[in-house]
Amino acid sequence: MPIKILLARQIFDATGVPTIEVDMVTELGLFRIGVPSTDSKKLAEAVQLRDNKPREFHGMGVSSAVKNINTIIAPELIKQNLEVTMQKEIDQFMIALDGTENSSRLGANAIMCVSLVVAKAGAAKKGVPLYRHISDMAGVTTIILPVPHFTILTGGILASNGLPFQEYTIMPTGASTFVEAMRIGTEIYRYVKNVIAKKYGVECTYVSDSGGFAIPLKSHRDALMFLTDTIKQCGYTGKAEIGINAAATDMFKDGGYDVEFKNPNSNPQDYMSSDKLAEVYLDNAKEFPVCSVEDAFEFDDWSAWSTLAARTQIQLVGNDLTQTNLRRVGLAVEKKAGNSVALRLNQASTLSEIIEAYKLLKSNGFGIVLNDRWGDTEDLFLADLAVGLSAGQIKCGGPARCERIGKYNQLIRIEEELGALSKYAGKNYRG
Repeated sequence: MPIKILLARQIFDATGVPTIEVDMVTELGLFRIGVPSTDSKKLAEAVQLRDNKPREFHGMGVSSAVKNINTIIAPELIKQNLEVTMQKEIDQFMIALDGTENSSRLGANAIMCVSLVVAKAGAAKKGVPLYRHISDMAGVTTIILPVPHFTILTGGILASNGLPFQEYTIMPTGASTFVEAMRIGTEIYRYVKNVIAKKYGVECTYVSDSGGFAIPLKSHRDALMFLTDTIKQCGYTGKAEIGINAAATDMFKDGGYDVEFKNPNSNPQDYMSSDKLAEVYLDNAKEFPVCSVEDAFEFDDWSAWSTLAARTQIQLVGNDLTQTNLRRVGLAVEKKAGNSVALRLNQASTLSEIIEAYKLLKSNGFGIVLNDRWGDTEDLFLADLAVGLSAGQIKCGGPARCERIGKYNQLIRIEEELGALSKYAGKNYRG
């Protein structure tokens, strides 16, 4: 079933920033997908091609990447007459067609969008759900529903409050099904919203791009006390735990960590060493139901990552650390830097690279979190990917706005479809 038509267009992500959508037509009909977007670029990410025309979409347009699909990728790929089930061969062909190390010529956003729509068409060709097609490609034999990370509170560079860390999440690790996890997460989220409205005013219930509430708490400890009490008040002690996204790179200055970095008059004498910051995380895990810390240290502070991983059993997730870059993922494995890694679709160039990173991590005992990007679209691919890889965890932000809720709803549908075969990762989310 070769590709008959491949057509790209510029659409908009959930934050109003341009991104790419692709239509693919085969003998089985039309397949469509929009690729996640972002307005930021990490050092080792594959390059999303932007137009850089300041008077159009503040330079964020993607018409050049769309043109690359329609005038280069589409005709050359159709000419190859490859079956849509040949995911790896198609992905390798596009990487070779680009010819750069980071997909900067054609654009990783262009290549990834085509790669994802190929997977959708490939699943249809095989007559199986998308998650089954992905599990076949990844060699996954047991399908597992992931534990969601629900963003509840927002701090760091995303808020003007006193919270130094970027996100505080709830993980329903004690649920027995994904549906129960959704109940726990949404009940906690609604409880928090009601408390905020009464205590701080309705304007503080407006959410960030990640779906979290940026309430005027003054310290990291305040946030942990607030969430611990929330879990208790909602009756979910032992069923819900706390995850922290420290985003520590934002705090890194002159070899130390400035937890007061939002204060222009912060004192360099108060900057924390890696060892001192590690003690904060260890103390948090002892005192509060904290089970996971994402981006605990700056992305090149490798020794700090390795040292803390050897001292604790809590989850240490590398996100900025690895940036879905195979070389950095390999370094994390080699150095035992952390014990889990976040994978993001739009940080790589193809689905095959995501699967390759997954295999490397799983074979070395690392946990995996499938992360969205705040510039996501309404497409549900990430939900099927999390199940297909049996990643054990998915992070789509707070249960608010359809680009996030849609993925959670897709996971509910998949769990229902699996029926008696359904398994929820629960406490074994890293295993």
